[in-house]
Amino acid sequence: MMKKILLSIVLILFPLVSWAQGAWEKKGDFYFLAKNTRENFSLPGAGENKFSSKYLKYGGIDFLVRGASDWKDYGRLNLEGNNMFSLPIRSGMRVEEVHFLAGGNYSNSYEHDAAMRLFGDKYFYATLNVIFVYADGVYKSLAVPVFWDWFHLGPGKWSKHGATIRSLGENPVRPNCSIFHISFVNPRKEEPLKNILVSDSWIDDRPFSDIFAVTLKSLDALESSPKEDK
Repeated sequence: MMKKILLSIVLILFPLVSWAQGAWEKKGDFYFLAKNTRENFSLPGAGENKFSSKYLKYGGIDFLVRGASDWKDYGRLNLEGNNMFSLPIRSGMRVEEVHFLAGGNYSNSYEHDAAMRLFGDKYFYATLNVIFVYADGVYKSLAVPVFWDWFHLGPGKWSKHGATIRSLGENPVRPNCSIFHISFVNPRKEEPLKNILVSDSWIDDRPFSDIFAVTLKSLDALESSPKEDK
């Protein structure tokens, strides 16, 4: 009887453990959200999967950017339909910083909004939000403005209350698309977290932003595999 109970527990827990271990890669205090499954970067359409290496580094932060070999693109977080994406962290862990790489979704312009189209259909604006939900019931919301356009943006930076966005210039794998390094510093970094939620402004049911890489900084342990430098 005891063997049957133990077997049942193993069968129940094994998929959860496998998922947790497969969700992140790690180096030092940094965790990279893996791209070996559509579980995380579930939406196609970010662009052709042709990064020259598995990782990119911007501002001293590594990002895991290349998806599985059978992906037709390099993936993005599912923020369609005004969805909130919940980062797959361990409940109760502490996170110091959240970093994103994002590009503009040029299919979403003011052509879909009659009033805003008066300002032109090649310029549009998004607000990217991160909500830190703490174990004690408190939550803190940080946001950055994102300006997408059809032209190449030069280097630039905007920062307020620990939320920062840096324009990095042209997306290396997507023509006529800018790339941004977006970061959020946890305002209560010593407090255990229940969740970290990501949301984006949208028109109809389409998000403005292509968030295609996520990196966390944390001193707490999170089940992960080591970074594979190749």
